[in-house]
Amino acid sequence: MLRLSRSTLISIVSLVLVLAMISCAPAKNAASVSSGNIDAFRSSLEKSDFALKLAPFIHVDLIKLYEAGKLDNAAGNNAGAPYRGVFGAIPDNIEIKDISQVPGAQEKIETFLYSTPGLIQGWQLNPTEALVIVTKTPPQCVYFSYCGFIFYKYYEKEKQRKWVWTSFNDPLNNLTIKTSGTPNGAKGNPFNQDTIIIVTADKGTDRLVRDAAVAAGYSEDIINTYVIPSSMVKLGTGPEYDTIVFGQRMALFADEKAGQEYVNAITAAIRVIPKSSVNLDPFPAPELRVRGTGKTEVDLQPALEDLRKAILAKYSGLAAQELETRIWLSESYDAVQTGTYVAGESRDTVYLRCDTLTLGDNPDEFVIVYGVNHAASGKATYSNCNFYGEAGWNGVVGIYSTELAGTAESYLPGNPLAKYLYVCKFARKCSSEKACVAVPTGPKAHGVGLDQPAFIGFRAYMEPATRVGPAFTELLYDRVIKFSPGK
Repeated sequence: MLRLSRSTLISIVSLVLVLAMISCAPAKNAASVSSGNIDAFRSSLEKSDFALKLAPFIHVDLIKLYEAGKLDNAAGNNAGAPYRGVFGAIPDNIEIKDISQVPGAQEKIETFLYSTPGLIQGWQLNPTEALVIVTKTPPQCVYFSYCGFIFYKYYEKEKQRKWVWTSFNDPLNNLTIKTSGTPNGAKGNPFNQDTIIIVTADKGTDRLVRDAAVAAGYSEDIINTYVIPSSMVKLGTGPEYDTIVFGQRMALFADEKAGQEYVNAITAAIRVIPKSSVNLDPFPAPELRVRGTGKTEVDLQPALEDLRKAILAKYSGLAAQELETRIWLSESYDAVQTGTYVAGESRDTVYLRCDTLTLGDNPDEFVIVYGVNHAASGKATYSNCNFYGEAGWNGVVGIYSTELAGTAESYLPGNPLAKYLYVCKFARKCSSEKACVAVPTGPKAHGVGLDQPAFIGFRAYMEPATRVGPAFTELLYDRVIKFSPGK
């Protein structure tokens, strides 16, 4: 495990949650906000007796980090959904003193992230410090969020840190964030809007940062406080303290080119450090949004059973193996208490997976996935399924609810409930079949080998009525059947 000095930890950079499949292309520009003045903001913070450290908030490829030996696995990356964030430490010789220097440091930062030996450990904040992100939100997309995580958790009983990568607060998402288009959290347009996020455990620091932002011309209506619960996160610097990361998720851009430009831009992140000793005035642990509405998908169960029978009948000449689907990742508070690694989980979704399988290249060997389209049922903003390598939790391909509409109709002709269901196929080769996803064998962790263990993972993101992930108990789980020759 890579040990980082305190001086190294003060400089910060890189990604989240998580988490994605798109390579980290060099950024040519920095994302800026139109209101306020970043230089005036920095000056105001310095007058408030803070020392400042600049760091870039950038796009990072989880599979590439895994291949480079910087992560032990690809963290169950959501295939096709990019991630950005502040994630790891960079050496002191990469100096970033001004926002204008951030784009120029991209190549050096990427060299450090992907080419230097040793696992990334995240970074550390002292209890009265803050991370401040001044940015624009993504262009129009189905979903985006910002989320903070405990990366390595120190456990007193074992006298060591464990890699847990678990969230410590609900995400700020496109239904909850304060922006210039959704002032003070009002309904409106949250996309491509100015926003400020203060990540801190301390009320006093939060108040001073807010005052400095307002003095610099930013509206307080766009400022979000993202609380680090000091009762849950052991803040401080040194081997007996937790490390954290802060990241951003996005999915399904309306304009893919505009979305990619946004992903590859660099945003300012400022570490705010009190120069003098101050008394900690911690925020209480934030109240979490409540999952569930009481409305379930159970009435779709008979139609789902009919769909199962229709699929088995269609491929009756092949051997069928029905795989069990179960909960994949537990929530943060459970994970912290049990010391369980949960790969950058987010409370904005649920995580399901099937039993382990392999997928050969025989044309009669493939996987059929079927179930409720949770977006169509109203239980999610979007849902998807991904094909993962078991060893590396590397999501290599996936398919989204937007592509699954109407895919169950041919199996259940005339059934009015078929519109709420879906069927898709994972195979090594796809011809012109609708909702068929070709699974690559490489290169490296960007594919899964023919004899390598794999699984299908499922997500159902953000129930509109609750602005958080749906409750497991209100969903019908997605299902998986592997077909192969030899019946």
